[in-house]
Amino acid sequence: MPFVDVVFELAGTSVPAEYAWPLWRALVVRLPWLEDDAGAGVHPLRVAPTGYGLALLARRARLALRLRRERATASLALAGATLDVAGSALVVGGGVERPLWPWATLYARQVVTGSADATAFEQEAAGRLVAMGIGCESISGLRRTLLAGGREIVAFGLALNNVKRADSLRLQCEGIGTERALGCGLFVPHKSMAAVG
Repeated sequence: MPFVDVVFELAGTSVPAEYAWPLWRALVVRLPWLEDDAGAGVHPLRVAPTGYGLALLARRARLALRLRRERATASLALAGATLDVAGSALVVGGGVERPLWPWATLYARQVVTGSADATAFEQEAAGRLVAMGIGCESISGLRRTLLAGGREIVAFGLALNNVKRADSLRLQCEGIGTERALGCGLFVPHKSMAAVG
């Protein structure tokens, strides 16, 4: 497969509630080639919101990057780095490469198509699947707003079911929509369509 996930151990206590953009900028400082790689993405971190501008990092949180296979080894240079995420320190541990697997049910926590309306989003997501020649069931999830360098971006969760093997791998590699750097459009295996929040 042309893409893999590289997963790093991560140590820290909290990050800003809107951490995606500063995390990306901190990663680019360490891995400048990320800036020019349109296919690179950063999976959302496992955090718990607090309601006062911070999100608590889960004890087993990991930093996961979706990268072109040929970049995987270069990304391991992150090990041992301390990332400054808008004033929050995250210490990156060892990293391992994980292949993508063709699961029949996939989920992306955040997908950006340019629509701020749920109905329009569903239509656009369905249209993109048709354009890719992919037939499957889809259901949209929660609406989220992301802040990135002065921009406000609207995203929705998206779950896909009964995805064929080849289509599953293609979706994980190509994604749907924009803003992969902010964790959008990155599909991961999911157990069921029941939880798409």
